[in-house]
Amino acid sequence: MKSTLALSLMMLASSAFAGISYSNTTDISTAHSNIRLSDVRFVNLPSKTEVREIPGCNPNGEITRVCTEVVVLETAPAVQVTVSFRDGVNQSPDIQEGYTTLNLDPAAFSGADLAALENARFSARKAWAAKNLSLATALVTRSIQVVDVRNSTICPTTEAGTTVPGCVEDIRYRTASTRVREVTVNAK
Repeated sequence: MKSTLALSLMMLASSAFAGISYSNTTDISTAHSNIRLSDVRFVNLPSKTEVREIPGCNPNGEITRVCTEVVVLETAPAVQVTVSFRDGVNQSPDIQEGYTTLNLDPAAFSGADLAALENARFSARKAWAAKNLSLATALVTRSIQVVDVRNSTICPTTEAGTTVPGCVEDIRYRTASTRVREVTVNAK
């Protein structure tokens, strides 16, 4: 029964028509600082994919293998903006800079501007970003869902990592608020 269900789910997941989600805004931690535009590229992102079985692959060989591959069927253009920041969350001296990426709709830019960006080298991309993009940050309050520990039943776990027999978990949530730094990249 379980193998039939797993096979059914795999068949449902064989084709993905996700499209591209264009967004000019993201949230990062308030601990981050020195937020800046670090790069911009004109890219083609996968918008339609399919999971296919690899012919002749034996998943039950000596080493268990994944016998599927993701094949890109369609792509869509995007202006991909990389925003860098000084990482204030990780206290490791090895991790001092963090990055986040936003995919902007190319329709917000002229055809000439996109053509200039398409094959530009790094220094030219920086100049393109300075001319065509603006960066804004703001401290905002967001509503989030957190576990309501007082009104939930959380089962203890054994040393083996399983829950105590007979315990039935009842996890309840409540609304809370948190402060984040909203980063917005706009076309000029």
